[in-house]
Amino acid sequence: MNRFCKCILFLLISLTTTISLPAQDLLKGKDLSQVRVDQLSDADIAKLKTQLTSSGMTIDQAEQAALAKGMSAVEFAKLKKRVEALGTDNKEGVGKLRSKTDLNQPSAEKQDNSSDSLDKEKYKETPPKPLIDPLIFGSELYTTVSPSFEPNMKLATPLNYVLGPDDQILVSVYGVQQYEGDLLVSAEGFINIPNVGQVKVAGLTIEAATQKIKTVMGNTVYGYLRSGGAKLSVTLSKIRSIKVLIIGANRPGTYTLSSLSTVFNALYVAGGPTAFGSFREIELVRDNKLFRKIDLYRLLLHGDQSDNIGLKDNDVIRIPAYQTRVELQGQVKRPGYFEVLPGESFQQILAFASGFTDTAYRASVKLFQRSEKERKLADLEAAVYNNYHPQTGDVFVVSKILNRFENRVRISGAVFRPDVYSLSQGLKVADLIRKADGLKEDAFTGRGQILRLEEDLTRSMASFDIKRALANDPQHNLLLQREDEVLISSVLDLRDSFKVTIQGEVRLPGQYEYVENLSLKDLILQAGGFTDAAFKNIEIARLIKRDSIAATDNRASIIINTEISGDLGSAIANTVLQPYDVITIRRKAGYTIPETVTVVGQVQYPGPYALNSRNERVSDILRRAGGYTPDAYPEGAYLKRYKTDEEKAKSKDVARKAEKNARDTSMTAKKMLVEDITREYDQIPLNVPVILSSPGSVEDLIVRAKDELVVPKFDGQVKISGAVLMTTQVPYQQKSKFQDYISDAGGFSGDAWRKKAYVVYANGKAATTKHFLFFKFYPKMMPGCELIVPKKLEKKGMSTGEIIGLSSALASLSGVVIAILRL
Repeated sequence: MNRFCKCILFLLISLTTTISLPAQDLLKGKDLSQVRVDQLSDADIAKLKTQLTSSGMTIDQAEQAALAKGMSAVEFAKLKKRVEALGTDNKEGVGKLRSKTDLNQPSAEKQDNSSDSLDKEKYKETPPKPLIDPLIFGSELYTTVSPSFEPNMKLATPLNYVLGPDDQILVSVYGVQQYEGDLLVSAEGFINIPNVGQVKVAGLTIEAATQKIKTVMGNTVYGYLRSGGAKLSVTLSKIRSIKVLIIGANRPGTYTLSSLSTVFNALYVAGGPTAFGSFREIELVRDNKLFRKIDLYRLLLHGDQSDNIGLKDNDVIRIPAYQTRVELQGQVKRPGYFEVLPGESFQQILAFASGFTDTAYRASVKLFQRSEKERKLADLEAAVYNNYHPQTGDVFVVSKILNRFENRVRISGAVFRPDVYSLSQGLKVADLIRKADGLKEDAFTGRGQILRLEEDLTRSMASFDIKRALANDPQHNLLLQREDEVLISSVLDLRDSFKVTIQGEVRLPGQYEYVENLSLKDLILQAGGFTDAAFKNIEIARLIKRDSIAATDNRASIIINTEISGDLGSAIANTVLQPYDVITIRRKAGYTIPETVTVVGQVQYPGPYALNSRNERVSDILRRAGGYTPDAYPEGAYLKRYKTDEEKAKSKDVARKAEKNARDTSMTAKKMLVEDITREYDQIPLNVPVILSSPGSVEDLIVRAKDELVVPKFDGQVKISGAVLMTTQVPYQQKSKFQDYISDAGGFSGDAWRKKAYVVYANGKAATTKHFLFFKFYPKMMPGCELIVPKKLEKKGMSTGEIIGLSSALASLSGVVIAILRL
């Protein structure tokens, strides 16, 4: 009994293995005739779909391969239906309740470690890769993605199509008599027409079969076909399949293809020749005889599809190994490996590579050959390109042309067209100057130079007289050589460029080019004339020309003082200047444009006021503004003083230093500190009652241009902020003191720095709490002020590393002390 159970168990395991194995390796299996789709689980179908996706194939593309490996058409139809249904089930599952089993299993989204649906890498398309070395000419036709070739049933039926078993034709009679039916060609080659009988059509073309069917049907019940009262149409409705054996391809095997398939279709399905396969001597064997040799180069080079002939059942496509293959490298348009047939020359191989590039050296090609023991090198000259027949393993290397000129000369300097020119035979200096359209007006004709490149690549210089060269003097009209450069100097390059400077009260001060006989009047006119502030006193500083300096000579320049009228009509205006003169136009004494200050706030006449004197004070401006309005708060008045450019630069420097030194301050505090220092104006508090009672006193400030005098409106509030329990504003009470207002805000918070509490008054002035022994003197509270309680600085504790370092130092110190005590 135990032995019987063991046998039954062994048979069940074997059966399970037989069923599951084809499902797991369906794409890799060689014999699929035993696969039963109904016995495959959903997991097997899902695994098959994953294999198809990873291989870049669809279920339709896998049909030909499955049928070629023995799988029946009925089983494949079931398989296709289940694969497609699997994708549909996944979509329909959205929004449905999941069973308890499903809840226990992780979802596909959780199993996927990639990012969300916007992940570009997840959906990045990669181009298909060639199955063999991409340098092999023709490899781009066959990639890792297997194409699918299906017959196009929308095409007209080819009249030369030969019918055979399993073809299905549509026979249609129309006219006086009518009939239409799809008829299948039997294995014996017959079709069965109702009321007519069997008609043999196998081996006939569509055209011949149409004529035969018409004759047979016309001799039976369809007599109107003979008289012309009815017409007959025969078309192909379903194409039979044929089996083709492909040998020597990347995917060899027996393929079930459409009877309309061609040689190229079959090669595409099989992945084309291997790395050692021939592209030019592919054999089509029919009825055990060589029917045709296919050369794919005709298609690749000329688009010639004369070899793309139709296939028949049991045809064999054999791809033999190549006989001769060469490599072409370097400056060709399509470098790579090319197959050569007997009798072809290097010139034809060059045509396979689309010819030379624009920078190729075409006079000769380096040829690397292989002998029986070693390699050898040869130079293939252009004259023998058509005569040399390559041997297998030859490597042709096309070099690049040199970046040099065989007939170039150059001329530069004072000629109208400085450039490079071709060196013709017997070209001389005068000829090159005429080629450059001659000399410019500023050319220095006394001497020219030829910069020459010698045979040892060193440079040498040859000089000549330009005038004599142009007069064809043989001693100066020198013969030019390759890479010579003729230099023609300009007289402007041989003299100093002198300048004069004018500064002060002119419209365009600056440096101007000095020319001969330049007068003071000319320079002033070039500078745009005098400004309105110009004074008649003019100063000319002149360079001292001397060969040596005495020990007592401390002069830096010669100063010439003169006067000139505004209309430049005096004789002094015609004073001739010299190089490097510096002319200074003085400004009229006390010439200043009126400047203004602004009064805003609670005064009778707010607005801008022009300064009456250089010493005008705040009291003067308030008096001119008509005094206060009834709701003004004089104790809160202040002066906004905008900074000059120099003061702004100094503030930035101070802010930079303050930020660097404030190491223990938070980033927010640093930012506030820098903003406070670098703001565009300073707020100066004013004691207006004292200023008005004592005009001209120290507190009565002298105003400056662009100052803004602000007299605020009375505000009977006191603001309490900072480290208090609640920031608030309360009405001002004359009897209330500092501590009373703290109480109004709920008291100090836990991190309040009580000693540093301060008050900012309405005019911007601040006051802090003062201490004397045990006594505290709080600042006086005023209307419109703000009481601010700062927070304590955060104390940073020691880090673990600092504690360990300190402990180690203390331990070492203790050891030293103990050692000393033991001495």
